[in-house]
Amino acid sequence: MRRVRKGMKKTFVVAAVTGLMLLAGCASSDNEAASPSMGKPVPGAADAGRDPLANGEQNKAEGDGAAAPEGVTATGGPVTGRSLIYRGELTVRVDDVAAAADRLTGLVTTAGGHIGAEKRVSGSTQAEASITVRVPAKQFHGVLEQIAKLGEEVSRGSNSEDVTEAVVDLDTRIAAQRASVESVRRMFTQAKQLSEVVMLERELNQRQAELASLERKKATLDDLVALSTISVSLVGPHTPLPEPEEEPMPGFLGGLKAGWDAFVGTVQVALAVFGFVLPFLIALAIPVGLLIALRRRRRPAVAAAPAPPAAPAAPPAGD
Repeated sequence: MRRVRKGMKKTFVVAAVTGLMLLAGCASSDNEAASPSMGKPVPGAADAGRDPLANGEQNKAEGDGAAAPEGVTATGGPVTGRSLIYRGELTVRVDDVAAAADRLTGLVTTAGGHIGAEKRVSGSTQAEASITVRVPAKQFHGVLEQIAKLGEEVSRGSNSEDVTEAVVDLDTRIAAQRASVESVRRMFTQAKQLSEVVMLERELNQRQAELASLERKKATLDDLVALSTISVSLVGPHTPLPEPEEEPMPGFLGGLKAGWDAFVGTVQVALAVFGFVLPFLIALAIPVGLLIALRRRRRPAVAAAPAPPAAPAAPPAGD
């Protein structure tokens, strides 16, 4: 009986261990089957707890790092062109200055410009007209060529200045100043205490004055960009022109010439100063001379005192 009981106990233990092993194997298989789905991220789960502001900043950073398409600046705006100021100078010798000036006026008016300033000198040997014209920037080069055809071109010069950065800067400052003025104006309408009203009124006036100054600068710059300036000099056939300045000679001769010019200039200045002072010296010398003469006449004549007689010589000691 004891042997039978021991055999039943062993059989029970073996069955229990086998069952535990089977249960452990099933649990491990279930965990392995579920592990792939747990390792995969759920769509939208990673973004569920993320701050929308952080997403916006990340998108902005990605957008800033991307290269701008062709034809678009770094600020995202299209390139509209450069703001250029054109200036020109032209000297033309003509047969009739008055007639050429009238033709120039008609030419500028036809191009859509106007006369900014004009000065005429009539005469047979000094006939000359200095005219400043304003023409649209697109017509600058064409008008310059037409003016040169009024007679014989003597000299010409032109230049351009890029003021794009100045225009953009003024636009930005004007927009910011306008927003500032509106902000102060809203606070001014909501102010209740007298001290606040006085302070906001003073601040509003100051900012409005700054805004007006910026707008005037912008208007002047826009006018210079829109209308180019050409200074025209029309001279008659017998009008002498100023000779161009000679370049200084290098070396010893150049130094000698410069020294001689400086010496001559110094002498001329000294003579000019002496000539300026000479009338005052003459005016002062006349009364001074008269005063000296009067003092000499009033001084009494002093007689010369006689010299004392010489003392007699002492006799010798032996006598």
